[in-house]
This record gives sequence, C-alpha cells and structure tokens, in this order.
Amino acid sequence: MSRVLLVLLMILLAGCARQDGAGIRSIDRHVDDRLPAAAADLSADRVVAADDARFQPLARTEHLAGAVDGRGWWRLRPEPSTAGASATHGRGRLLLVYYPYSARVTVALPPDYRPRSASIFTSEPDPAYSRRALVFPFEGDGPLYVGVESARYPLPVEVRDAHDYAVQDQAHARLLWGSVGILIGVSLAVLLFWSLLRERVYLLFALSMALQLLYVLCAYGDAYSLPALAWLGRFGVEGIWFVATSSTIVTVLFLIEFGELRPRAPRLSGILGWVGARLPGLLLIALVLPWPAYKGWFPPLGNGLLLLANLVAIVTLAVAWLRGSRHAGFVLIAWVPMISVSTARTVQLGAGIPLTPWLEYGLPLLMAFAAVVLVLGLADRMLTFRRERDAAQRHAERDGLTGAYNRDGITARLGHALNETRRLHQPLAVLFLDLDHFKAINDNYGHPIGDACLRAVVEVIRDQARLGDQLGRVGGEEFLLYLPGATLAAARGTAERLRSEVQTRCREVMGAPVRLTLSIGVVECEPRDTVESLIRRADEAMYRAKHAGRNQVVVLA
Repeated sequence: MSRVLLVLLMILLAGCARQDGAGIRSIDRHVDDRLPAAAADLSADRVVAADDARFQPLARTEHLAGAVDGRGWWRLRPEPSTAGASATHGRGRLLLVYYPYSARVTVALPPDYRPRSASIFTSEPDPAYSRRALVFPFEGDGPLYVGVESARYPLPVEVRDAHDYAVQDQAHARLLWGSVGILIGVSLAVLLFWSLLRERVYLLFALSMALQLLYVLCAYGDAYSLPALAWLGRFGVEGIWFVATSSTIVTVLFLIEFGELRPRAPRLSGILGWVGARLPGLLLIALVLPWPAYKGWFPPLGNGLLLLANLVAIVTLAVAWLRGSRHAGFVLIAWVPMISVSTARTVQLGAGIPLTPWLEYGLPLLMAFAAVVLVLGLADRMLTFRRERDAAQRHAERDGLTGAYNRDGITARLGHALNETRRLHQPLAVLFLDLDHFKAINDNYGHPIGDACLRAVVEVIRDQARLGDQLGRVGGEEFLLYLPGATLAAARGTAERLRSEVQTRCREVMGAPVRLTLSIGVVECEPRDTVESLIRRADEAMYRAKHAGRNQVVVLA
C-alpha cells in the first residue's frame, strides 16, 4: 500500500506543481492610514482610483505581505497575456489566492472592476475548481486589486491560464480524494471491527481517522463544497480549530492505549495525557463558550500544545518501544513522518512561503500511509492477542505434568469426535489406560519417579500411535484415548501394541527398576452412548483387566 501511495505521489506531483508568483510583474500594498476594520468596507472604487502614492511596492511577487492586523489592499500588475492564449482555450486568465483558510478576499478585476468577495467557507467560489485556492477569472492586462480581511498568513498569489490551472486542479483533486478514499475505507473497516469486538482501541482509531479526514477536508476547503458538510462553513475558522483539536485529543488517547504506554512508560504517558488530551479539552471548552468573544488567542495556544504533545508522544513511544512494545514501534513508523510534514507545513505557511508539492500533498498522503501502517499494527495486535488466548486455552486444557489434555479438555474433544462420528456414520473406539501398581512405585521410589513414569507412558503413546491430540489424563494414573474411525478389533490391536511397548520401554525409568505395565479397557461407541457412558464403560473394561491380573487388555463388547 505504501508503494501505491508513493507511485500516486510521483505521478501527480508534476501535475500539481506550480510556479510561485508566475504571471505577476509586481505587487504594491495600499498604505492608507485610514484603512477600515474590514477590507471589503473600503470602496473598491476608491482603491482603483487611488494615486500611485497610496501604493508601496513590495520586494517579492509571490504573496500578499504587509497585512495590518490581518487586513489590507494590494495592487497586482499581471504579466501581459500571450497573444492568442485566450483564444486558444477560450477561458482567459485566473487570479489565484492560495491557502486562504480564515481569510475573506475581495477583488476588483478588469475589465469592469466590479467588486467580488469569496472565502473557502461559502458557496461563492467557482464550483468548477477545488478550494485549495480562491479562483477569480478576469480579462485584460490591467492592474488587479485584492483586499483581504481576517488573514492569518501572508497569502500566496498567482496569475494562471485558466486551462493550465484546470489541468493542475484536476490532478490535485485526484490526489486529495484518493487519499481521502483510503482514510474512509480504513475508518469503516476498523469501525466494523469495533462493532464486532467491542474493544475501545478500535473505536478510538476509527474516530481518530475520521477526525483527521474531516480536518484535511476543512483545511483544504473541500468540505464546504459537499452538501453533507456545507453546514460546517457557518463556524468559519473556529470550526477548523475545533476539529483539529478534537482530532489531537482522540489520537493521543488512541496512541496511549494502542502503544501500551501506561504499563511501559507510566509517567510519560501521564504527561502526554495532560498536554495531549486534558489541556486541549479545556481549550475546546473555552473555544465554544460565548465569552470571551475574541478567539484570536486560540491558535498560538492550540499550536503550542500540539507541538508539545507531539514531542512528548515521540519520546513516550520511543521509550515504550525500547521497553518491548511492538505496537509503539508501529506508531513511530506511521506517525513521525506525518507530524514532521504537518509541523513543516505550519511553519512554512506562517512565514508566507508558498508550499512545495511535498508539503502541500504530503499531509493527506502521509495520513493515508499512517492509516495503513496502523491497520497493520492493529492486525499484529489481534494476532498477538489470539496467540495469547490460544496459549491460555492450551494451558487451561492441558495437564501441566504430562502435556496431555486434562479431564475437561479430553471430554470436550471426545464430545466433538462423537458428534462427528455420528454425522459421518463411522466407528469410534475408546481406550481407558491405568498404570499398574502406581501407588507402590510412588511409595518405593518417590513422587519424582512416579511423575517420570506418567510422562514416559505419554511419550510411548505419542511415539507409537501418533495420538497425542486424542489422549487425556483423567485421574492420577489414569488416561483416556479415543480412536476415531477405529473398529473394536482395530482398537484392541492398538491397545495391545501400547501395552507391549510400555512393558518393554518402561522397565526402568530414571534409573529406577519400576517394571511399568498397563491395564487397558477397550469399548466401541454404540448408538445410545454419550461421552459419560463411553467413559464409564471403558473404565469398567479397565477394571476387569485389573481384576484379571493386570498388564492386559480387556474388550467390552
């Protein structure tokens, strides 16, 4: 899956790449000291009619710099259009304002300079394009006037041929929605696991992936173009903050549980719980409260806690991994690349530097990569638990001394064999084996020798009959062996071989001359038999062998 993501990235980066500042000769910033609180309140006619003295040239032509409290007006002079470019594609040129996020943008463009406003939270942007940029068509080579309010970053701008940008934007949409599709598929699959297994870690993982998916769609603006999510636009940038912080809280809770951080690194996991879940939870409460109305304090506090939580999480996961948590290793592989790209992306946007394709598309791709790796980690976790469960089940069913099934284990398996025998209309024989004079062996040579005799008998049966999975210890020195598909005659032959082999191989055990022998009772399953009646009849046949002088086989027909 990671190879698929890499190939997808390499194919699409060329189509998604853009030339920063292309198509713009110069950018001038309006320096009117009486700039109103909202850029849109400043008449576009006044800006267009302003003399050159009201505009200050900027040194760079790839972003709108010098905003005052997140607002301002700029004049852009585009490069002259190439002759015939508009005629070739019939769509003219576009002014592109990238990564607007919280900003509302007002433009006055040729030929009519009629003011137009847009943000990623409204339906005003052209529905033909994604919302990675606000798109404004224009015609002619006259200056372009751009007003911005509520901007948090210097906004990158570009003038592009409409057809060229449409091709690039389609590549962007394919890559973004391809990553989104992976996240949706993983979230639904894990949610299904949770509905079946009811383990909290699966629910936390599904919620974490769903919130990260929602954050990507909101941050790119595409969520607000979807009918099911368009209502989120009314919350503006505060809605994005809420989703991002909620995603951090749920992800940290998932990491603590999945990475086994509490038992492996208790102190560090406690710190992570505070900086990654409890304190961000308090910030969320303050965000949704009506007071204070000004919420500009949230981004620096939220981002600061996020960076601190990432740092603590990496240290905690590394410690847990070094202390034996395989699952913490899975998280490190999945999570470190994603948070590295996310941090670099935030820093570069804050500096007003246009994002490279690796940073622009690395986040959704690495989220998809992380989802796939963590699913593999969940599968490994399930396999580990299954092995532990099977080991516990084997321990519960097995006799600790001999390794044969205990009474409960062998009777359960005999019940399954009885049902299968009747379904297939096949014979089934049962042998009841008892070590002769076992009490005397314990009295004369001690219990260690007696225990060795029990193990020796089990070893003989496994070696001779290959019947270890059909053998159980039902008492101190008593064993039960069932033979699916064996007639009474065949079972008698098996019993005789076992009796003879024990007599031959167990004359001496651990240096003690025990001269071990077996008394064996043999019965065949009858139509009315149950597990209990089979064992009772086989036990009766064994006692007949005892009374007949021991070291012999008695068949009860």
